[in-house]
Amino acid sequence: MSTVHMTAPPAAATTPRVRAPKTTSRTAGGSTAVPIPDSRRRGPLARAVRNTGIFLDTAARVVFLGRDGVKL
Repeated sequence: MSTVHMTAPPAAATTPRVRAPKTTSRTAGGSTAVPIPDSRRRGPLARAVRNTGIFLDTAARVVFLGRDGVKL
């Protein structure tokens, strides 16, 4: 019995759980990242428009809030 709480010690641990084996599949470039379907990738124009929007949003935050308003 525990002298601190006057309770019995915890029961013995059961057998440990077995982890599922890690499956790593490599993409054509050698990366282990899970490839996404081609239908989900952005085209070059869409990527450029998105990046321009992110840049303009960040610039507006710096102008209106100062550098303290931008979390880097």
